Amino acid sequence: MRIFLTGATGFIGGHVLRALVERGHQVTCLARRRGVRGIEALALPSVRAVEGEFTRPETWLEHVQGHDAVVNAVGIIREAGADFEAVHTRAPVALFEEAKRAGVAKVVQISALGADERAASRYHLTKRAADRRLAELGVPYVVLRPSLVYGPQDHSMTFFLSLAAQPLTPVPGDGRYRLQPVHVEDLVRAVVLAVERDDLRGLTVDVGGAAALSFDEILDVLARRLGKRRARKLHVPWGLMKLTAAVTDAVGRGPITGEELDMLRRENFCDLGPFVERFGFRPASFEVGSARTPLTEADAWHARLTPWRVPLRLSVAFIWLATGVVSAFFAVDEGFRLLARIGITGALADVALYGTSYFEIALGLATALGWRMRLLGAVQIALIVGFTAILSAGMPELWLHPFGPLTKNVPLLGAIVAMMALER
Repeated sequence: MRIFLTGATGFIGGHVLRALVERGHQVTCLARRRGVRGIEALALPSVRAVEGEFTRPETWLEHVQGHDAVVNAVGIIREAGADFEAVHTRAPVALFEEAKRAGVAKVVQISALGADERAASRYHLTKRAADRRLAELGVPYVVLRPSLVYGPQDHSMTFFLSLAAQPLTPVPGDGRYRLQPVHVEDLVRAVVLAVERDDLRGLTVDVGGAAALSFDEILDVLARRLGKRRARKLHVPWGLMKLTAAVTDAVGRGPITGEELDMLRRENFCDLGPFVERFGFRPASFEVGSARTPLTEADAWHARLTPWRVPLRLSVAFIWLATGVVSAFFAVDEGFRLLARIGITGALADVALYGTSYFEIALGLATALGWRMRLLGAVQIALIVGFTAILSAGMPELWLHPFGPLTKNVPLLGAIVAMMALER
């Protein structure tokens, strides 16, 4: 079959693409960029890549013509650079309507569990709007509504694994709310069946793993994969979580948004009976599905280190901010005395003291915001090496100072190198 696939460079879409190719289908993929995560990454047999921006259907709709089936695997969990309405509703609806005009025999939509009559979040409401429009068009369709999808190269479960790896794992609320994670291989198997089987049509069905688990239980399963008996949990009150979510919503970055927190509290599990009856198989449990991919030592290190990426960056930023602010506003006389001891006086001392202080403040702010971290790290290393060399030549006794003004530069250099590695 000739299949038009959107979202092929994403987590779910990439697995769908490989499965369709293995089944001998000819696939046209929509990708919005070139490079290792764009069109060049789709260099597989029987694959044709089309470059276009999903939220601008006019750049790619013409390519839908001539295909037997359409699969939409595009979705976002957070609005960053694109909004739910554009990604989940307007572009998919344009795709579905074009598929009908082109005489496509089947449309498969990967929606989300919760995009039903109880939907409350914008994430679910925009998914539901596209699902309903597809059902109205009269074209044969299958809407799959999966719970949290996990597997190789996912993001959500990788994040949860990093939480489980920590000595103390923060958990929103009581951790008893239930989820029903489904392995990506099981979801992809359902997508392939939906494409190939004529009897699967006019169908909207929920998909999850074999059983629902509480969030606490999911963390314990992941902890056991890391060789721990269980995850040691710190249950964070909902009130504090709401405050954290409000900050995330306000600044556009953070661990969890208000909508994501509400979706957790709503829970995310389903009755698998209709799915098993129509598709003929039961998806794996979370324990079994997780074991499908061996956990390497690199995976374990990634899980342990990832949560410390932002704290490390902020701690390095604090050093630069504190040094700059203290030098420019609170210890000016001491700064001039130190400069005089290495031969810098007069107008040059003013430039050296205030110029360096303000530059350090700017460096600290840019580091805190995570702006071009490889460049910032290189600048910081150069500054520290330069300052250390100048002070070592002019005041070598600082190496023996009990407060370690120069010896502390050695571990600071190591922290900056680690920060650069983690940010990359």
